[in-house]
Amino acid sequence: MRVLKGILGQLSFFTIIPVGKTDFESTVEYSFLAPLIVGVVTGSIDFLALFLAKPLIGNLSVLVLIPVVEIVRGFNHLDGLLDFGDALMIRGNVEERRRALKDFSIGTGGIGIAIVYLIVFYIAVRTIPRIGVTTLLSLISAEVLSRSVGLLTLAIMKPMEGSNLGKMFHEKLRRKWPALIIQSLPFITPGTLILMPVLLATFTLLGKRVLGGSSGDLTGMTITLSFPLLLLGENKCLQFLFLRYF
Repeated sequence: MRVLKGILGQLSFFTIIPVGKTDFESTVEYSFLAPLIVGVVTGSIDFLALFLAKPLIGNLSVLVLIPVVEIVRGFNHLDGLLDFGDALMIRGNVEERRRALKDFSIGTGGIGIAIVYLIVFYIAVRTIPRIGVTTLLSLISAEVLSRSVGLLTLAIMKPMEGSNLGKMFHEKLRRKWPALIIQSLPFITPGTLILMPVLLATFTLLGKRVLGGSSGDLTGMTITLSFPLLLLGENKCLQFLFLRYF
């Protein structure tokens, strides 16, 4: 029962999918399974939304993916992106950046990084050539891998001072980072083989320099920005492998 609550807790914590009563401690304990569990479910929902929208709005159906992804996530990761954008633009010390991170107001840094995210996301969805099996595979892969990158930042980096939630996840994930990588392997293609470690290194470096450690906001920002970039890589790779030869 505890394992089941831990598994269902991933969907409850990382999405708006109603799964009934869950246990937060079990959710944190089994968070190393989140990329696979949440990624496969949300990737399937993403594909279903595109499939249903295709007969209604034709080629514009790919644009539906942008709001669907954020709605399913409950805009939680987007909030982390906006907060980190504000912290990134602060030219002061680490403490000042942390204060900006926790500020409820959205500054120019948050607005700017949101614009960058939407542009990258738009480019990524426009590379979807047709809605079929390749689209389903690319969406699931991008969902799984982006979550793996995000949780790996929590696993390998010590949490910044004052990040209680980050500390809880770090304690459970720091010895289970190999599981995050192993479950990602089936979803890695040549298009993401180099991109995934580059994203992990980039966001880890940003976390250390901007905040002095990991945090929930950093993880949210990492998942948010990684998804369209990985989707772009997946689309290009799957187009080459499947559309050219099948």
